[in-house]
Amino acid sequence: MHVDPLAAALAATLLACASTAIALLVVHARRLAARARAAEQRFDLLRQIAPALTSAAVDSTAATCARILARLEPLVPSRTSLCFFERDGRLVLGAKAGGGYTSFLVAGAEYAGASIIEWAWLRATPAIVGPAPANVPRDVALVGLTGDREGAGIGPAAGSRDRVWAVAAPLSRDRGAQRSPEVLGVLYLERPRDRPFSTDELRTIVTVAGLAADALTRAMFADAVRRDAEVDGLTSLLTPTAFRKRLRDEIAARRDVALLFIDTDRFKRFNDTYGHASGDQLLRRLAALFASTASRGAGFAGRNGGDEFCIAMLDRTKDSGVEVAERLRAAIDRVDFAAELGLHAGADVKITASIGIAHFPFDVVDELNAADRLLEIADAQMYEAKRAGRNRIEFLRMRAARGGGYPGEGPIPRR
Repeated sequence: MHVDPLAAALAATLLACASTAIALLVVHARRLAARARAAEQRFDLLRQIAPALTSAAVDSTAATCARILARLEPLVPSRTSLCFFERDGRLVLGAKAGGGYTSFLVAGAEYAGASIIEWAWLRATPAIVGPAPANVPRDVALVGLTGDREGAGIGPAAGSRDRVWAVAAPLSRDRGAQRSPEVLGVLYLERPRDRPFSTDELRTIVTVAGLAADALTRAMFADAVRRDAEVDGLTSLLTPTAFRKRLRDEIAARRDVALLFIDTDRFKRFNDTYGHASGDQLLRRLAALFASTASRGAGFAGRNGGDEFCIAMLDRTKDSGVEVAERLRAAIDRVDFAAELGLHAGADVKITASIGIAHFPFDVVDELNAADRLLEIADAQMYEAKRAGRNRIEFLRMRAARGGGYPGEGPIPRR
């Protein structure tokens, strides 16, 4: 049987081409299957992480940052993980994980540094730097800064990019068409140079950053609600409820507390003379003075309502509290608040303060509701100052006996 050599060669070529095509199809199919399996695994993991993050609505912002890092670690193990959130135009470290230089980082501290973290924050764009150009998937909006002219001088959070791989992904939310996204924070991950991030891991980081932004939005809103509930809107001091809770906590910790209960003398006359807006200005001016006094006494201040205020100073003797109260009274007496606020009217309204002082445990000993009792005593002493002529301080001169009585043991002992 005669076989045409040309036909045989053509058949062999076609067979080889077909075999190559089949082999390429098999390789491509295997790659697609691998990508599908990876995508399915990533989807399963993200399906688990999404509820955990979005359920963080009642968490604080810092707690949510910690939750984000804890959920991301199984997906993308890293040597260093940091989560920042934006506050008043600055980045603040919300949570950290890993070793190395993270031990020197303090949660709650503001971030300052020209690194990939700042780059991603200011541009609202995920980015990566490392010892070589990164293999960034085309379907991921992530910028490789190594070898890029725009990325010159941009490095990791600490050290050199020749030694580590670093990824920074902004936690941002869309604000609609033709508006740049709002960046709420930044997610930062770092690995040694011999452990580059895979393409799937880069996809995962960007995806988790999107979910985390939603969780962070909820947490920041919850924090704002809590702040509104705890901080007086006019004076920025603690509300009565928040002040009492803090006072109970400090007394429960058995800390010495000197409590000042302050009422402004002639505030109603000032309000009637100059108007409510000027009265609000006066309250804000006094609140700033009380906050400063509390801060110097390692304590806290609150607005009790109207023109009544409280200051709690921690780890103070009663003598020390009395001395602070007298200095505060004298400081208020020296100020011409109407002139300071630029007010001019026919009537001259002199603003002073009546202050009652109480001390734990000097005035209250072993009582179940010691904080409430302390407030009652300081309030009663403030009214004694009012009855005695205003612009003065008053306090109990005798130490409370165990059980809450005052046996008349003499004047305050000098301690």
